Amino acid sequence: GSILAYRAQLKAAAAAGQELPNITLNDIILFAASRVLLNHPDLNAHFFDDHNRRFKHVHLGMAVDTPRGLMVPTLRDADTKTLAKISREAKLLATQAIDGDINPDLLGGATFTISNLGALGIESFTPVINPPQTGILGVDCITERIRTVDGAITAYPAMGLSLTYDHRAIDGAPASRFLKYLGGVLAQFPVLL
Repeated sequence: GSILAYRAQLKAAAAAGQELPNITLNDIILFAASRVLLNHPDLNAHFFDDHNRRFKHVHLGMAVDTPRGLMVPTLRDADTKTLAKISREAKLLATQAIDGDINPDLLGGATFTISNLGALGIESFTPVINPPQTGILGVDCITERIRTVDGAITAYPAMGLSLTYDHRAIDGAPASRFLKYLGGVLAQFPVLL
């Protein structure tokens, strides 16, 4: 709910004449993941033979559906960029990939990948790791779920996240902690900013 409220605030500010980039939910997820991954180094890594090569910066792969098939451009040093800069660069990379004029150097070197099928209405999927990366995040569409609050049944918007990871590189508990922490950060997103 928090990221939806934040996005609504940005839209309202833009409608009121403020010059703001069109921040999407995907931009918010890229930004949040780039920060959370810094605290989960075995997921911001490449696995070779029997060891992880951890990275000091987060280079996010973004799965993009193109007329030529799936392409994964890399948003380099995402952990050092503002939300606005991530938004601009992600849109540019996606457009270049779709148009077929992306620099091949921008299609490699990712340390972690995000695959967002939410716009297609997919409620759950299992993304496949891009070796030698150790993990990939799947982002689902937003659905209405039900919960009980103070004895009353209420509906709330929920976005599913799934994580595929290489068990040779990271155990289930730390991988699950990453996913839980990312979900918590997204639920309180303005605090991260």
